[in-house]
Amino acid sequence: MKNHLRTAVESMKEHYIQKLIDAGMYQASDEMLKSLTLTELEALASRVERP
Repeated sequence: MKNHLRTAVESMKEHYIQKLIDAGMYQASDEMLKSLTLTELEALASRVERP
């Protein structure tokens, strides 16, 4: 069960990181993104989605 949860969290983190990169807010080489939590990434991505 733990591996499934960890895999799901990592997958969601990658999803939000890609959204931020695609929006032009961050560079793909920005390692800081990988150190953020899922909650922090969700918050950043929600700012991108708002007009």
